[in-house]
Amino acid sequence: MTVGPRLRSAREQSGMSISDVAAATRLRASIIEAMEADDFSLCGGAVYARAQLKMMAPIIGLDPEEIAGYFDSQSPELDY
Repeated sequence: MTVGPRLRSAREQSGMSISDVAAATRLRASIIEAMEADDFSLCGGAVYARAQLKMMAPIIGLDPEEIAGYFDSQSPELDY
């Protein structure tokens, strides 16, 4: 499972909607939707994507360092 489906699964298991996560993180819902679809191009670059993942992770019940490391291992060539 890639990062996006992990995010979606954790969010759904936490009982949160995309709007809930957007309100808690101040990220646009469209960015969260894109991230859940493994599209990190709206994040503003790999560094920002990683930071946004780490910000969102504890809200949906994931470990921030673990999801960031997983992102790094799956996307070492990303440079948006």
